[in-house]
Amino acid sequence: MNGIKFFKWIVLLGLLFSILACSGKRYVSLTDPESQASVRINLKDGTYREGIIVTGDSVNLIYVDARTHKKSLIKFDDIKYIVKISRYFDFEGNPIPIHEIKQHKSPKNTILYGMAGLFLGGAVGTGVGIGLYSIDQPLLANVSILVFGGLGAYYFGNKGYYKDIEEAAFAARKARYEEYKAIRAEKRRLEELKRKKEELLKKLKQKKSKQGASQQDD
Repeated sequence: MNGIKFFKWIVLLGLLFSILACSGKRYVSLTDPESQASVRINLKDGTYREGIIVTGDSVNLIYVDARTHKKSLIKFDDIKYIVKISRYFDFEGNPIPIHEIKQHKSPKNTILYGMAGLFLGGAVGTGVGIGLYSIDQPLLANVSILVFGGLGAYYFGNKGYYKDIEEAAFAARKARYEEYKAIRAEKRRLEELKRKKEELLKKLKQKKSKQGASQQDD
């Protein structure tokens, strides 16, 4: 009976740890803000801003505002705290849909982190199992290895999943940037063609005007 109680307490503590770890806010450092992080900037006056961080110096945070789509400055002294949000923005401050992000997603980190978590959780479960074996609870000892292995795989696999999403968002943001750059280059090319065409038409008009004037003189 003591072995069952002991096992229940261990499992409850493990589940509580996993829930708390997965539900916590992801804060961004004010001394070293993470570039390209999609964030909510909570200000000391009770308001907030959302956007993507560009960089920061000793005085100001530089970010692209998701509302104005323009680069803006906020003094660090005016910021209460910064947290990452579940939405992702591109370099223009426009939201990137999750389906677009998933087009660039790889399961690499989910698998690697999950395997590492399985190994670590299994090691913890083995340690607990040894204690349960010592009080003649072989079934609970075996179950503890499975439970802790599963908790470890879930917890670290979840961390890996979010890392995969972060990397996919970075790739989607870069792809959009290249697309924006190509669009701007094409726009400049068309504007240059339009300018040259207008200059040519102006020259032809001036030439016709001169020819008409010379014919009148004749």
